[in-house]
Amino acid sequence: MKYRVQNRFTACHRALAVLATTLFILGCEGENKGASAPAQQIQPSMQAAMPNQDAVIETLKARLFDDPDNGALLSALGDAYFEQRRFDEAILIYKRAITFNPNDFDALNDLGLAYHYTGNSQAALEVLDRSIAANPDYKFARLSKGFILLSLGRYEEAEAPLRKAQALDPNGNIGAEASRMLGKVEAMRAARSQR
Repeated sequence: MKYRVQNRFTACHRALAVLATTLFILGCEGENKGASAPAQQIQPSMQAAMPNQDAVIETLKARLFDDPDNGALLSALGDAYFEQRRFDEAILIYKRAITFNPNDFDALNDLGLAYHYTGNSQAALEVLDRSIAANPDYKFARLSKGFILLSLGRYEEAEAPLRKAQALDPNGNIGAEASRMLGKVEAMRAARSQR
């Protein structure tokens, strides 16, 4: 069950990262002025047309050579590393991106997930709290926090961020995923009450 939670959430994050990276490569860069586009906006037919991640990384590195202080490009490079499961490299890049915009709630969320996937779940939760503080209505950070707490077996603590993610996106994919995870919390609660 733990694998399935990670796999479905990672697929959602992967689609979001590929979309963001492609937009940056096409020249639609800019600072984080709002929430990232939901992953469900990427159609499966578009995914095949997207560039491969090695090319994305090389292009972003080249653009960063000319503009090394561009937090948005750094964040996109972190997303590309994340997509390739190169979490240690993603962490370094996200941390650098955050130095230019400490309230970049999307980069903070991604940094938190990268920490979690490298086994540093405590750092992940701390960074996710920073993301939530920067934007309390950012549904991805709420879902990420609930997901990590659930992965750690901290079911009772996972409930509040998952309920908030569900409330922020009642009819979308994030709300649906939060509902599915809340089902796991309820199942664990029922199992404990039967003991």
